[in-house]
Amino acid sequence: MIDPYSPAREEGNGRHCVTFWFTQMKKFLARCVISISILLAGTFTFMSQTPSVEGQVKAGFLYNFAQFIQWPNQAFSDREMPFTMCVTGDSVEGVLEKTVERQTINGRRIAVRRLGAPDNLHGCHLLYVGKLEAKRTTEFLGAASRAFATEGLPILTVGDSEDFINVGGMIRFTEAGNRVRFEINPDAAERVSLRLSANLLRVADIVRPR
Repeated sequence: MIDPYSPAREEGNGRHCVTFWFTQMKKFLARCVISISILLAGTFTFMSQTPSVEGQVKAGFLYNFAQFIQWPNQAFSDREMPFTMCVTGDSVEGVLEKTVERQTINGRRIAVRRLGAPDNLHGCHLLYVGKLEAKRTTEFLGAASRAFATEGLPILTVGDSEDFINVGGMIRFTEAGNRVRFEINPDAAERVSLRLSANLLRVADIVRPR
């Protein structure tokens, strides 16, 4: 019988701790590799012309964008606050909700909120302005800017409109043939204290307003 306080027991506990942390680290690295692989694969995903497939591709992008960007602490009121994706003008109802179901961002559950007006951005961490609301892009981006100016709350803005970057947006989806890519204006993100991963920038088309 081994004394629970013996050196042999301590050595066994030590091996157990090392094995536990090694296992946890492998799981963490595996999640990182999977996320990067999804992002890289999605960058060149071929779409059919059906809105549902396009919606699935873009929903996957939105989820991965959030994983490769760091929000400052003031963006969250407490540890229980969810990471909130706010969506307007999205033609495919429910696709984003299904994509992020049971997923988390830095340990926070993800909530999806459908917007009808640009004056309801409080609590949003990511704003996606879809094609159906492209004409109101400036309104929504203006509301996001005011949220940061008045409350210090940074919002990652993503959209589809051709002039999205030029009017202050951060990430714009583009289509070439049947491929979906994305452009990023890193200056717009940095102005509201959002830190973009080098891995994300590496697979994006970097642009600035004209």
